[in-house]
Amino acid sequence: ARPSETQIAFGRALSALLGAMEGPPPTLILLGDVLDMGLSPMGDVAAAFRAFVQTVMQDDGRPLFAPRVLYVPGNHDHHLWRIAQDQHYLDALAQGRIGDDLIEHTALFEPALEEPGASRIASSMLTQLMRGCAGLADARVEIAYPNLGLLDPARRRCVVLHHGHYIDPMYRVMTILNAQAPGRSAGRNPARVTVSDLESQNGAWVDFMWSDLGSSGVTGAGAGKLYEVMRDAAASHDFTQRLAALLVSKLDSSLGMSGSLDVFQGVTLRQLVLGALDATLGRGAESQRDGYAQVMSTDDTADLRWFLSGPVKLELEQAGLDASALELSFVFGHSHKPFEDELPVAGFDRPVGVFNTGGWVMDQPTMASAQGASAMFIGEALDIAALRLFNDPVNGSITPVHARGVGGFRDRDNPMLAALSAAVERTRPAWDAFSRNAQQATESRATLLLDEFFDASVAVVTARAAMTAGKARA
Repeated sequence: ARPSETQIAFGRALSALLGAMEGPPPTLILLGDVLDMGLSPMGDVAAAFRAFVQTVMQDDGRPLFAPRVLYVPGNHDHHLWRIAQDQHYLDALAQGRIGDDLIEHTALFEPALEEPGASRIASSMLTQLMRGCAGLADARVEIAYPNLGLLDPARRRCVVLHHGHYIDPMYRVMTILNAQAPGRSAGRNPARVTVSDLESQNGAWVDFMWSDLGSSGVTGAGAGKLYEVMRDAAASHDFTQRLAALLVSKLDSSLGMSGSLDVFQGVTLRQLVLGALDATLGRGAESQRDGYAQVMSTDDTADLRWFLSGPVKLELEQAGLDASALELSFVFGHSHKPFEDELPVAGFDRPVGVFNTGGWVMDQPTMASAQGASAMFIGEALDIAALRLFNDPVNGSITPVHARGVGGFRDRDNPMLAALSAAVERTRPAWDAFSRNAQQATESRATLLLDEFFDASVAVVTARAAMTAGKARA
């Protein structure tokens, strides 16, 4: 219903920063999970976005960004893509065209670089929310999903942006199950899986489980419990056991495939399904979000390399580019742990610059030094610098806001990094005020979660004690 003090302080500091940097108003790209449609009813979602627009996207009615906003949905706001797909189909019907099906994904680059007739899809909901704010009557929000590409005029430097959920095996579970079925190819063969495959096979699951339950009453409230289950190792294991049994039962009743069916080399269908779920959903309790000190584990890095050398490289080649010769940068989030690095990736001659935006949400009762948030600034020449906003405070101290690059050859001649660093220093008082608000809010949230954790633990212990006493009396 109203913006937090941290959000207000962030909006003030961002306004000061943009005022200290030269050039026209920048284009804002929102990289997913800005809205939580999986755990919140639509009224809360709309009110939260309106508050975000009023405090972050304008200053006393003065727009801070270009009228056109690009939105790349994530897993928690995937439903925005579903709404856009439906609208795209309805628009075609209005023009007398009956398509075979909903559009699978948007063009990677601007329409001029893609197939004739391709265009971005407008988000009517977000556009209307923006236009309801003073000074934003001509604003519009356009959807790019699942990837958004930026290309320099020489077609040598490229930036690809993706929320990050399809890097995480939990969200491509159907692709992994399909690959492990008899007669299917290996699930990590980068030459075979496209962004169309990922969305067509997993989109419905992602939308239902993570982006469409917020407005489902009691069922939607239960989604929060499922979210907690997937973050707890023991509960997650029990959940995957039950889900595997349900899937095998469905296969038996609908297709006559018994769980004891020998799939290959003595491995039964029941074992295959359980193994696939343990390797995907079961990993949810040990995913990118749950490592304490590191931003990415060995498995996470392997998954990132898979996504870049497979779906991303294929999409670049389908756009007519020699992907191997590109100077590629990749921006994603989802993990809640911001970082900047260079990563050697098969199929690319040069290391890929990798930037992670982190995330604002604190959903565990511990301070993790790797957890935090960042924003990327991309120049006209596609130079990138990260505005490191915060990491969780440690020992009562929070790292000041600062600009960072990847630390490699790209930093030696990066005008965006130099300009951002200078602008941050010129607006330091505003950023210090933001940091104080962020630290207070983070520590308060941690205390609340810790209290809830121990209250729940006491309730569980009390319940178990009562059950034990009941059994003894019986």
